[in-house]
Amino acid sequence: MSKPTRAAAVMFSVAGEAAPQGSKRAFRTRGGRIALVESSAKLKPWRITVASSAVAAGATVMDCSVEMLVQFRFVRPRSHYTSKGALRTGAPSHPGKPDLDKLVRAVGDALTGICYRDDAQIVRWDASKVYGEQAGATIALYPA
Repeated sequence: MSKPTRAAAVMFSVAGEAAPQGSKRAFRTRGGRIALVESSAKLKPWRITVASSAVAAGATVMDCSVEMLVQFRFVRPRSHYTSKGALRTGAPSHPGKPDLDKLVRAVGDALTGICYRDDAQIVRWDASKVYGEQAGATIALYPA
């Protein structure tokens, strides 16, 4: 993860499998209104974990433009290894799904009101997906 030369306002790690902010599902309520809910049940717990990690790291709301760096780590599936534990020839070097843009949206929304007033303050993203020993993310925020 490349980072700017200045000090981060806050940097923290988040444990657990990152959940993408995907499509919403619409349904009509008993009162006839249309309600939207996230299609992934994993999204809300992931957002809570991201927010809690930021608070534990001492994050405060910034009123300026923000640059965010985030690296998502995923555990390689067993199918990437041979029976002897060696990495298979042809195993991908980087994770495919979930989509990086959907992962970024979930983090951006999770940190609203904790690191910035509105995720519209984010003027630069540097995001990546890698394989690691444990699933999670490392997030750094910088004033722009």
